[in-house]
Amino acid sequence: MKNKLLILLFILFSFGFNQALADKTEEAVLLYNEAIDKYNANDVDKSIELFNKAIEINPDFYDANYNLAQILISIGKREEAMKPLETILRLKPNDSETLYNLGKIQYQRGYLSSSFGYLSKIKENAPQYETAKQLLNKIEKRQDELNLEAKLTEHKNLVDAQGKAKSIELAEYSAPSGVAVDSKKNIYIASFTENIVYKITPRGQKTTFSKSGLIKGPIGLAVDKNDNLYISNYSSNNIVKITPQWQASVFADVQKPYCLIYDDEHDRLYVTEQATNKLLKFDL
Repeated sequence: MKNKLLILLFILFSFGFNQALADKTEEAVLLYNEAIDKYNANDVDKSIELFNKAIEINPDFYDANYNLAQILISIGKREEAMKPLETILRLKPNDSETLYNLGKIQYQRGYLSSSFGYLSKIKENAPQYETAKQLLNKIEKRQDELNLEAKLTEHKNLVDAQGKAKSIELAEYSAPSGVAVDSKKNIYIASFTENIVYKITPRGQKTTFSKSGLIKGPIGLAVDKNDNLYISNYSSNNIVKITPQWQASVFADVQKPYCLIYDDEHDRLYVTEQATNKLLKFDL
């Protein structure tokens, strides 16, 4: 809580304020000081009422808005705190405490985009930066989950009049072959002709995941429980493994490997070897 304010009317007049404005300023400060007294006497409801009255007289009364916001947050009335906090931010656009409070309230209300907008403006040298960064990471994770959820819900209703599934185009690549999904819901797509593995994040961002010289004629893809990616290299007769840290290595030599599938329960990798008409098993 901020302290009481002194009413120095002669200062107001020295800057050319008229009597009516001086009277309003005096009234707002008197209400503010009374609100402080009521709060100190544990009469929180009356304190809130008086702060609101002071703000009605002077909407840009910084101290009244600040104290009102702090009280409302402390008693769990976060939505009501939004208005005085927004006023404070208008008066002090780079105030890190206010940006954090607004971001946290919007996060708790489920408004992730709005929360992200406030928190991302907090500078690295601000006391709230590290806490805000943790919250930003949570927002990104939740946003990914919500986007994926929306896509899955959308797919449930995509059927034609005959009951056949309809498709949604997510991306276009040259000679796409294998596809796999990791634990974070990233999608991997192999391009047979380009010798590249592409990646699509849950938010729809498309990037090149790997363009290693080890990848030649990729067809099948599979991801294990540790998010290692396995690629069946049809043209180079082997299976390549790529870790989440992008370290690529030859996992095994296989003659014309084709389809890959990972068995999570037994931690095994199954591969079809087209050159010998065999199914191979690798215990990981």
